[in-house]
Amino acid sequence: SSAKQKVLVLALLIMLCSALSLAAEPQTVGWLEGAYLQPWGVRVRAKLDTGAKTSAIHAENIETFERDAGMWVRFLFPYGRREGHPNGFTIERPVVREIRIKGDTGGTAARYVINLEVCVGGKTQTTEISLSDRSHMNYPMILGRETLAGRFIIDAQQSFMADRSCPRKLVRR
Repeated sequence: SSAKQKVLVLALLIMLCSALSLAAEPQTVGWLEGAYLQPWGVRVRAKLDTGAKTSAIHAENIETFERDAGMWVRFLFPYGRREGHPNGFTIERPVVREIRIKGDTGGTAARYVINLEVCVGGKTQTTEISLSDRSHMNYPMILGRETLAGRFIIDAQQSFMADRSCPRKLVRR
């Protein structure tokens, strides 16, 4: 009986380990994908950018404030019309840190960094995202190496090929 229990435990451990290794396999995705901001379930067109270290999101009307003895940031994310946010919606998060970004003219600019839950390809993760004015860019979000590493392999010839099983909120009309 003890030998049977050991074999059963070993079999269960092997199954668990193989399931964990499958879950950790990087998913192949395109250079452009739908990213779902959580908990709102709003879909954003995101460029997967291996040239960027930190991810970034478009933010308007950025203001800082104190809460729980720490610095927080509030900003307007002007997207989400399909999900019932015709004028966008306000996001409030604690500031994780500030970073300096190189500008086109050679100088640097300070940006706030927050943690935000983002789902791509059915994988939801909390990731650091800097707030910036991306109104002059083609895509409101970029996902950088810190977000992508170990989770995704980018096929630069493809777009919108990721699994679409992320939590979403679609308003039915």
